[in-house]
Amino acid sequence: MGQGRRRAAAAVAVAVVWGAVGCGAAAQAGPDGPQGAVARDAAPVTAVHEAAATKRDRRAVEAHWTGGGTAEVARADATHDPVQPPWTGGGTISRTVGRLYATSADGTSGACTATVVGTRTVVTAGHCVRTAADGVPARAATWDRNLYFVPGYRKGAAPYGGFTVRRVRMAADWRTDGLDVAMLTMNPGPDGRDIAGATGAQPIAFDARPAAPAHFFGYPYTDRVLHCSGAPTRTAGGALVRIPCLMGVGSSGGPYLSGGRVVAVNVASDADASYGTALGPFARTLYRDAEHG
Repeated sequence: MGQGRRRAAAAVAVAVVWGAVGCGAAAQAGPDGPQGAVARDAAPVTAVHEAAATKRDRRAVEAHWTGGGTAEVARADATHDPVQPPWTGGGTISRTVGRLYATSADGTSGACTATVVGTRTVVTAGHCVRTAADGVPARAATWDRNLYFVPGYRKGAAPYGGFTVRRVRMAADWRTDGLDVAMLTMNPGPDGRDIAGATGAQPIAFDARPAAPAHFFGYPYTDRVLHCSGAPTRTAGGALVRIPCLMGVGSSGGPYLSGGRVVAVNVASDADASYGTALGPFARTLYRDAEHG
């Protein structure tokens, strides 16, 4: 899952090295963050992927993760001295932010961070759900399997249950800056409720101007959600939000909040800061379509 699973950063340029799950080509950076500005004169093409579409699919995904899959991933978790302090403020953050698990085509498992932002919609980074080898076009990337979201994950527990993904929506050219975002339409939980019925939903904003401080939440291979904050800035092209704090592996897809609303999702870092895809008109379209199925 990109930065969510394997990441390396140079001192001058961002070099996001995607791992075995949720992979993409390395995102090189210029002076304003990762390269590849969004073309503003053309609407991005949306890619739609059917995930756990049937009851049989859902049962298989649930069995995979509850039968030991999440525990396998947790063996890599740091339980002491996290890079940032754990979030202790409770509220909707403790319910809506969680771990998104996935399996790559070669069977490798990993996890990113994601957030409930609608009645049945979860937002994360695009590279958390799709894998591309070096030299492979973004549109030809492999879709990850067994997508499974555990909101409020803490120390191995799933206090609000686990949810499978019905459908994924993201940009076909998701490796372009400003397009590394995915909206996931979630299946109902075992009790039949939509995910927001179990967790509530974190407010989301599109084309918002982030105000200081902005807050970043993520699971950088830790057993609880961590938090950092700082004064946000936009990169020159406006596609990314920069926050001067770092998380680490597992934090991709984590929300950046400003004014209590999700305004970006984490996608990259350099030696000094984290970068998130700013949520704009394209993310609004993905969100609208995800809420309607």
